[in-house]
Amino acid sequence: MTLPFHPVIVHFPIALSFILPFLTFIFIYFIKTDRMKPSAWMIIAGLQLFTVASGYLALETGEREEKVVEKVVQKSFISEHEKYAEIFVGVTVLAAVVSVAAYFLAGSIQLYAQLANVIILIVAAFFAYETGEHGGDIIYKHNGARIYQLNMVDDVKMNLLPTPEENTSESSFPVNEEQNESLKVDDNDYGNEDGEVEDASDNLED
Repeated sequence: MTLPFHPVIVHFPIALSFILPFLTFIFIYFIKTDRMKPSAWMIIAGLQLFTVASGYLALETGEREEKVVEKVVQKSFISEHEKYAEIFVGVTVLAAVVSVAAYFLAGSIQLYAQLANVIILIVAAFFAYETGEHGGDIIYKHNGARIYQLNMVDDVKMNLLPTPEENTSESSFPVNEEQNESLKVDDNDYGNEDGEVEDASDNLED
C-alpha cells in the first residue's frame, strides 16, 4: 500500500509552533538576566527557521496529495485546510525574520523585537491549530484516508476514479437517483411466482 509523506512531516511544524512561544519567552528572560549569553538566541532563531522549512515542506507534500484525496473528499474541505496552512507558513516566515533581526539589534529595541516575536509565534500557534483541526476533519470526519486503505492510489493517478461532486449531504459522495431507481427490484424481472407454481403442477400431471 502506498502511504503519503504529508502526515509524517506535518507533526514537526505543528509541535514546534506550540513549544516556541514558551521557549522563546524563557530564553528572553534568561538572556536579559545574564543567565545565558546573547548568542543563545541563535538557538531560537534556528528553531524558527526549521519551523518555516518543515511547514513549507508540509505544504508542498499536501498539495501533491491533494489530487489523490480529492477523489474521495470534497475539494471545499481540502481548500479550507490548505488556506489555513498557507497562512500558518506565512506567519512563521514573519516570525523567523523578526527573530533573526532581533539578534542584531541592541538595548531596548532588541527586547521589543523579541517580545514582538513571541506575539507573532502565538498567532502562528493559532493557525497551526486551525490547520491541524481541518486536516484532522479530512481524515477522520470525511474519511480521506480510505483512498490509501483501499489501495487505489495508482488508479487515482491514472484518472480511473471519478472526483466527487459538491453536495450538501453528510456523505462525501453524491447520491445518483437514476442509479438508485435502476437498482430497485421489479417483479417482472423475476416472473410471476404463482404462474411458475401452476406450470410446475401441469408438468407433474402430464
